[in-house]
Amino acid sequence: MAPPAAWGLPNAALAGLASSMRTFSGPALLAARGRFPPRVRYAVLLAATGELIADKAPFTGSRTAPPALAGRVAAGGLVGREIAGPAGLAAGALTAAAGTYLTFHARRLVVRRTGLPDPVVAVGEDILAYTVSALALRSASQRPQVR
Repeated sequence: MAPPAAWGLPNAALAGLASSMRTFSGPALLAARGRFPPRVRYAVLLAATGELIADKAPFTGSRTAPPALAGRVAAGGLVGREIAGPAGLAAGALTAAAGTYLTFHARRLVVRRTGLPDPVVAVGEDILAYTVSALALRSASQRPQVR
């Protein structure tokens, strides 16, 4: 089934941007909306919860490290494809790749300029990532669900 025309590439790019902040933000919202089989759904939601917790820990590696970057690009592509087909995959993946560096530096800048502790800024980034994902997927309820 072709994605609705109203979704388009801008929403796929938004999904990639959200994945650049939190890898599982888009997949978690897809899972919450029943877009994956039950076992996959629970695994994705558990991973998303773990990501939200681990991001605040001082031992967590950089989002720009190759494994983390690859995960963000894959998640952006997955959700982008769900939104706008093959072109959405490319838009989501490319935006996730570029956004990973942009959001990494933006978070560091906010911490430096405001003096807020990094975990506090990270919570704001969590909220932003999930808000952007929700905007990108705002028409997901119109799509058929996987049971």
